[in-house]
Amino acid sequence: MYLLMLLGDVIAISAGFLIAGQIHVLHHGNGQWMDQLIMLLPLYVATALLIRAYSPAIVHERWTSMGRGINALALATSTIMLVAFFLKASDGWSRATFFAGVMMSGFFLMVVRYAFVRHSSALVGGEPYEIVVVCDGVPAPSMPSANCTIVMESSDVFDPSRLSPAIYDRFAEVIQYADRVIVQCPPERRQVWALTLKGANVQGEVIAPEMSELSPIGIARHNGVPTLIVSRGPLGLKDRIIKRLFDITVAGTVLFLLAPLLVLVALAIYLQDRGPVFFVQTRVGRSNRLFHILKFRSMHVASSDAKGTLSASRNDNRVTPFGRFIRATSIDEMPQLINVLKGDMSIVGPRPHALGSRAENLLFWHIDERYWHRHAIKPGLTGLAQVRGYRGATERKADLVNRLQSDLEYLHNWTLWRDVVILIRTVSVVLHQNAY
Repeated sequence: MYLLMLLGDVIAISAGFLIAGQIHVLHHGNGQWMDQLIMLLPLYVATALLIRAYSPAIVHERWTSMGRGINALALATSTIMLVAFFLKASDGWSRATFFAGVMMSGFFLMVVRYAFVRHSSALVGGEPYEIVVVCDGVPAPSMPSANCTIVMESSDVFDPSRLSPAIYDRFAEVIQYADRVIVQCPPERRQVWALTLKGANVQGEVIAPEMSELSPIGIARHNGVPTLIVSRGPLGLKDRIIKRLFDITVAGTVLFLLAPLLVLVALAIYLQDRGPVFFVQTRVGRSNRLFHILKFRSMHVASSDAKGTLSASRNDNRVTPFGRFIRATSIDEMPQLINVLKGDMSIVGPRPHALGSRAENLLFWHIDERYWHRHAIKPGLTGLAQVRGYRGATERKADLVNRLQSDLEYLHNWTLWRDVVILIRTVSVVLHQNAY
């Protein structure tokens, strides 16, 4: 697999210099592009090997793969430029051809590596790396994948507890082409297998089924004791800053532009029954902290449901005539821009739910244990679930599950561009039939 990627890199760089060289030949004669290519290729390959441009990570992650390829090309190019400068060996070269060749090579490298990661599984008929699974005292998997080799350990084949060079040599022969070695064994055998794998120069893993219910994402240490990392914030510091700046910009701009309209709406709400303009309700925010959400009041004062135990339904007699209009147009949500500026909410994120929200008479967190996961990010004025049409009353469990799936997808795949797209799509669903 790595040889295929190496071959692809060589072809990409060669194609870049071939095209640049031929263009130069047509206009100026020989530009010695072949000499430049012969110098660059060995340096590129050596540099790529040094910075692990051929490793398991590049088979799965296209940006990592392309980045390491470009880094290797840049380092090799810099080396040639330094050598040529100090040795004054570039007098006969066309610098235009060289730099054009490097630029074209970089483009072709990214194309080749992107295509390789995208189609690597199809090329090898499965996962694009070799796995050896060692079964020690447990049955073999019933349906191993095409790239998986099963080794049934027995004392006459391999026993890591027998400290024999011949035994370890036999194991090394079995795993010599493996990218990953996974050992499945009884708990009392895990330590000896862990010690064995540490000297195998391969990614070694020991299966611990009892940890699966914790869904660990990594290992850390505290006071010298290993700990399981089970969660991280979905956004790093840089992304949180970017998202916050986006929120402040959008919320501030919209509030400024809509200020006259919002004043008129507030006046209309007050005049209809001399009641409060705003409806304030406790909702669950980021990190499961409670906050007070603001909305324009759309229901009769006596019928307002502060706990949110009863979702609004179509033709709900608790809703005032003017309230029906502002709910249908989502104008009732506009005061939440103040929540955004305060930092309680974001423009885009999972919609915050009232504490008493139910589906089929069950509180939301009793329906799906993943419910609390959605609060790892700030709640939003709009969200992925809303633009997919999952809004309105949650009468069935499926209504909540559909929204939750979208919320979790959003927080695990956040990008600023996705926020922009969701915000644009929100305009098309403001008048959705489920808004009442």
